[in-house]
Amino acid sequence: MTNLWDLFVATARRDSARPAIIAGDRSWTFGEWLARAADYAAAYRAAGVAPNDRVLLRVRNSTEIAAALTGAWGAGAIPCLLDSTEPPTHVAHAVTTLSPRLLAVDDDDASWSTDLVTLHARDVADGGLAPEPRTLPTDVALIDFTSGSTGRPKAVAHSHGALARGCRAVAGYLGIGPADRLLCPISWSFSYASMQLQFTALLGVTHIVTEGNTAFEVCESLARDRPTVLAGYAPLYTYLLRGVSTVRTTDLTSLRLLTNTGSAIPRRVLDDMLEVFAHCRISLNYGLTESYRSAALDPALVRTRGDSLGRPIPGVDLIVVREDGSLAAPGEVGEIVHRGDYLCLGYWNDPEATARVLRPDPLMPAGSPYPGRVLFTGDLGYHDAEGFLYFKGRRDNQLQSMGVRVSPGEIEELLFASGLASEVAVFGMPHELRGHEVWAAVVARTPGQDVKRELEHYARPLMSLHMLPRRWLLLPALPRTSNGKVDYPALKAAAAPLASAQLTART
Repeated sequence: MTNLWDLFVATARRDSARPAIIAGDRSWTFGEWLARAADYAAAYRAAGVAPNDRVLLRVRNSTEIAAALTGAWGAGAIPCLLDSTEPPTHVAHAVTTLSPRLLAVDDDDASWSTDLVTLHARDVADGGLAPEPRTLPTDVALIDFTSGSTGRPKAVAHSHGALARGCRAVAGYLGIGPADRLLCPISWSFSYASMQLQFTALLGVTHIVTEGNTAFEVCESLARDRPTVLAGYAPLYTYLLRGVSTVRTTDLTSLRLLTNTGSAIPRRVLDDMLEVFAHCRISLNYGLTESYRSAALDPALVRTRGDSLGRPIPGVDLIVVREDGSLAAPGEVGEIVHRGDYLCLGYWNDPEATARVLRPDPLMPAGSPYPGRVLFTGDLGYHDAEGFLYFKGRRDNQLQSMGVRVSPGEIEELLFASGLASEVAVFGMPHELRGHEVWAAVVARTPGQDVKRELEHYARPLMSLHMLPRRWLLLPALPRTSNGKVDYPALKAAAAPLASAQLTART
């Protein structure tokens, strides 16, 4: 293995006549994709892009953006993925952090207002396949951003070698190969979705692009494009199965595999998946933007252990450590640490943040000439006696309610299990007596429902006093980041004037 461009060229030449990307009535073979990627590589060089320069991509999944991404590899540049719906503040942060040489956009999408030199798809002419710079497996291949759901997005840098090895490992245990047609209705700016595009570029899997990512558009694509694999995430499966959609009347017979990562799928939604997609294998996965993929649950165990993150994937060891770095006992909650392969190189232009999460391996013996690097994930969890891993929340998202540490995720799970709400998000607001006041933002399952009263009645016998939500936000939908995660800063901003008003009333 040399680099991702070489691997892509080898795949595209081998499968030149096969369909690579299907985007409605606009589709490319692998040969067409390679030719267009070479055009972008030449256009980047003509614009003054040098090896290791950053190229910021305004991502709206399309054939042109796929060519712009792979073409950056051909030019020896580093593609940096930012979703087209990101707010101006995130764009400005990305530009400041990365100092990109230029911005590449698909002409079907309006460009951001920036001072960057912008390369439009319409300006990319036939440039031929010029010799590309020599890129090493240890060089930076891709920068994508964390979701920004709990703070400012971080620019995560991945090497060519780690992405190639991770792609092969994940496709290997999932059994994904060139015969598959993969539907991923998620922006490629989300690391989980860019992984699906890597399956196409490096392994020859046909990739299906939807015009949008609503439940109705996904169902239309399932019926029309006949995918064998659906790569989704918890919000999508919730919308498909617990919202208004046609999934139960859609022909799903082409599907053989469903995958998920990111947040856990609520138990009621998972039960619906097991019923509606009974003929499919369901693979539940765990990983961070910084770690490509860390763990997976055997599809045969989803029905009985669907609340577990599973076990480490090949090439990875997952340990749980206490505050002092020692190993936690089975059943004891601590921080999850990823040891082994597929780790990012760190955060671009942020050595302090990098040092906080990529640290020496606590299991490396004293005196070792190289202490290794492991990822302290910030996730809290525990192993059971059989080695299965369970998630208990984020370290930076724990609440101190009435002197007791509580997990918002645990409260969310209990509230969602009531069946009274279609969406739930729990967060804390500062309170002079309680430390954190527990707030719950909910979307009612049915119009006209008195969901607050019903949930209060439901929760009272199930939760201790420090877990009970004290305040409620009743919303038509939860705000989400471009990666589909709940936007907790937006919820806290909406709650702030209400919390201040209550404090003023008391004083």
